[in-house]
Amino acid sequence: MINEEKLSAEQLKDRAIRFYSRYGKELDQVAELLEIKLKQLALAYTINEKLPPEAVKITTRVKTLSSFLKKLEGDGWPQFYYPTEVIKDFIGARMVCWFVDDVYGMLASINSSSHFTVADETKYPLKDFIKNPQPAGYRAIHVFADVEYDSVKKVDDKVVVTPNKILCEIQVRSKLQDAWGDITHEFFYKAKNYNIKNETLESFLADISARLAIEDKTLMKLRDTYQQLTDEKLADGNREGLQD
Repeated sequence: MINEEKLSAEQLKDRAIRFYSRYGKELDQVAELLEIKLKQLALAYTINEKLPPEAVKITTRVKTLSSFLKKLEGDGWPQFYYPTEVIKDFIGARMVCWFVDDVYGMLASINSSSHFTVADETKYPLKDFIKNPQPAGYRAIHVFADVEYDSVKKVDDKVVVTPNKILCEIQVRSKLQDAWGDITHEFFYKAKNYNIKNETLESFLADISARLAIEDKTLMKLRDTYQQLTDEKLADGNREGLQD
């Protein structure tokens, strides 16, 4: 961070507004680029695993100005020159896989891809909440990676395109884990915003999450059985009932 006098909350807010005004469109384009890169990985993965393309769904987003300002306020207005100095998930992606073992398959694809540079784990550690769920039952994998892109900048009174990179957070989870997140958002995360903390509530949510984790294993058995049956049918040369 550039050394300068400590800014007030109002000055930091103004700085954030100027940043979004200047770089907002570019950040949206980086999010679109991230989505394209992840969809290419997902396409290759689903073909290799004999899965339909819909088996891995990808969405991306740029943290909104209001969300960023709320985070700054919650963190006590930390000093920054660029917002990326105080936030790790400025641009985020969510990958939702039909099957929980494909979560780890997609993670391996990200790690081995030339599209991304996975961040140094000493600074930005991978978080595996599937193996180590949070107390209320949240399950997903969070990995941080740098994404390279072309940035539009003004250099010597001329606007040019220069190579740049930005840290992004990629969340990978199963479809059932994603459903748990959608359903419990009102009961858990919004409750936290109102400083509501209740052990009974968390126990209910954790119980639902644990049961869905069992069903995740059942879904994998269903998939494996189906693929075995189709492989046997193809081996017999009988394609009746199968789509080309």
